Amino acid sequence: MSVFGIVVEGPYDSAVYSILIPRIRHDVELVVKRPCGGVAALRRKFVGFLKEFQYPIVKALVIRDSDRRDPLEAEDELSRILKDSGFRSIPVHVYATMRALETWLMADEEAVMKVARNRGTSIKVKPIEALEQLPEPKSEFYRMLSQAGLPATEQVYKEIASAVDLARIEQRCPRFEQFCKGVHAC
Repeated sequence: MSVFGIVVEGPYDSAVYSILIPRIRHDVELVVKRPCGGVAALRRKFVGFLKEFQYPIVKALVIRDSDRRDPLEAEDELSRILKDSGFRSIPVHVYATMRALETWLMADEEAVMKVARNRGTSIKVKPIEALEQLPEPKSEFYRMLSQAGLPATEQVYKEIASAVDLARIEQRCPRFEQFCKGVHAC
């Protein structure tokens, strides 16, 4: 069994990635989380957080939203910072989502409705198209949650991440495959 470390923007990211990573890679027994407090703070703090990771952590992922930027540019920026730092203690992979993490949670509206049913609401939500091209995916996700009668809390994010169909995310959000490859690398 493996232990992964993640450095992410904030608590919602921590909540979701700590659920998704073991679902993608079944030998991961624990995900140690370090939320930074936004993209700017992540750029400043992530190397320091990586230095805190010690055995039994075997791998670390640095993950951020690309927002409206090219995700490859965001990954290159993080990779340059990492390279310039000289950090080499454990394997590290950097990843930037296409737009925002919320696109993945919206990819499976059935998961959102399942969480709503489990909480006593049986309202249908409409699928959202062109997820990776949405200008404001967080706003769209909040609308979807509101439509389903769900609050936008860490717990709801976790519950949706637990219920979401990973194949559906990959089908609707092609860049998700790159994240899965990063989780499996090493």
